[in-house]
Amino acid sequence: MYVLRARGLLLPLAVALLAACAEAPPRSAESAPDAVKASPAEAAIVSAIALHRQQAERDAARGDLAAAAREWQVLTLLAPDDARFRAQLDTTRAAIEKGIREQLQAGNSALRAGDADRATVAMLKVLALDPDNADAAKALRDIDRQKFARIQTSRAARAGQAATAANGRSATGTAAAEASESYDIDQRIEIFRAGDVDGGLKELRAFVDANPSNQAARQRIATTVYERGREAEAKGAREQALMLYDQAAALRGKPTPEWTAQAQKLRRTLSDEYYDKGMQAYRTDTGTAIKLWETSLRYDPDNRKAAAKLQEARVADDKLKRIQHEAK
Repeated sequence: MYVLRARGLLLPLAVALLAACAEAPPRSAESAPDAVKASPAEAAIVSAIALHRQQAERDAARGDLAAAAREWQVLTLLAPDDARFRAQLDTTRAAIEKGIREQLQAGNSALRAGDADRATVAMLKVLALDPDNADAAKALRDIDRQKFARIQTSRAARAGQAATAANGRSATGTAAAEASESYDIDQRIEIFRAGDVDGGLKELRAFVDANPSNQAARQRIATTVYERGREAEAKGAREQALMLYDQAAALRGKPTPEWTAQAQKLRRTLSDEYYDKGMQAYRTDTGTAIKLWETSLRYDPDNRKAAAKLQEARVADDKLKRIQHEAK
């Protein structure tokens, strides 16, 4: 579960030292030869072992088990025959596993008791031990969404009270409705931004369907979705990005030249990618190539290369099937 994270020069140093000492097995710090007898490579690896061991012990002493595990893993690379380093690594990893279990249990218990602050502390401790822990990350997102919802509810209530005090009963209905609508939009956008793309889109579409004439709200919602699409495209998630661009256009309700151009450009890019994948598959699997080129044309029906190869592959596939049928 715990893979060495290349931080700074730790892993490069281990690799370089191991290469330099390929013909001279490393020795532990306690058995280091004196400076006269040691070769430069031996002296370097012995020095590195001593430094990483000191750092591992310091990390363990201050309770940073994740950092200590990284140091012990470097030491197992530098001195693979030293059983003590492997034992320390195993012990540290076991302590990390135990800490994760305990803190997850404490955090979940706090959540059930309604103590968000104590749960947050516990989940942050889990992430300190395992930065990729999905359970802790999800719990923290849920806590943040709940806090945001409470804040927005409070703001909506204060806005309604202020409107009542300033304008009397005649303004109460309008101000309260506006405050409620603003809160409703904010909450749905926050759900979408927090990572629940499908659920967030469903909530945003429901609001637009219920308020089709509210152009300001539609513009705000659509822009949020479009920007999320830009983020997805920047990360290489092109198909998700295109889906978000299409959703943004639908939510806005009016064409935007810039958004339309971006979506068309991405469709052509995806079409070319599937065309290339089809070319690679065609060498060994005609059926897979046909599916890939069909996908290419779904993204860009004007992709002539994909259309030509798809026609060629279908003809070849039909011939092959006839031959197989006649041979039976």
